[in-house]
Amino acid sequence: MIQKKISLSILLLFCSISLIAQKTKLTDNGRLDISIGIANPKAEATFGQFYKSKGIQPRITLEYGLIGLPYSKQLHARVAAIAGLEPGSFTNKTTLLTEAKMTNKPLGGRFYPFALRNGLDAIKWKRVGYFVDEALLGALWFLNGFYLEGGTSPGVTIKEEGYADVSRSPNFTGWGIALYDFAPENKLRFKFNFGTRKYKWTNASNTSSEIKSFCMDLGLSYRF
Repeated sequence: MIQKKISLSILLLFCSISLIAQKTKLTDNGRLDISIGIANPKAEATFGQFYKSKGIQPRITLEYGLIGLPYSKQLHARVAAIAGLEPGSFTNKTTLLTEAKMTNKPLGGRFYPFALRNGLDAIKWKRVGYFVDEALLGALWFLNGFYLEGGTSPGVTIKEEGYADVSRSPNFTGWGIALYDFAPENKLRFKFNFGTRKYKWTNASNTSSEIKSFCMDLGLSYRF
């Protein structure tokens, strides 16, 4: 009985949030972003004692805008779901001949705390001149795209020749800035993204391992 009440409450809350989002016409909801980019992973903690990065690695990221919660006339907190693929290869420091390979499959979410509800064009202020207006516009552009992210990467298999396969499910956290073009009304938009991400997991010896990356992506965003 209690579980049914909790489920009903969650459903009602989700419906209420959806109605708010539709009423306020939040243009970033319902957008699917497909981005291809690069990451520069660095092995740290226990994993970093035995392996070193082989340099830049490719990655692909999907992002779908779920909901926006307005808290002022100009701003709303936006939530998006993310998924992707991040293959990685690391050289064994001891042998220098073998490498550990893995493919992270991140599943999680992104939280944009300062997203603009109606784009940069809707922001009005008294013009100052002397490049101050341009600086303010740039600051708002970056603030609009600032995000925090987190999630998990289930069932990652670490493979290395001569060693048994190891399976782990790292958690990840990160932050970044997603810069869209200046046409929020368009169905198709261009996107540039940069940020950092950290994968962390617990080893069989109860020690922890980490992979930290600086990432950059280019992509397209389509509103359904």
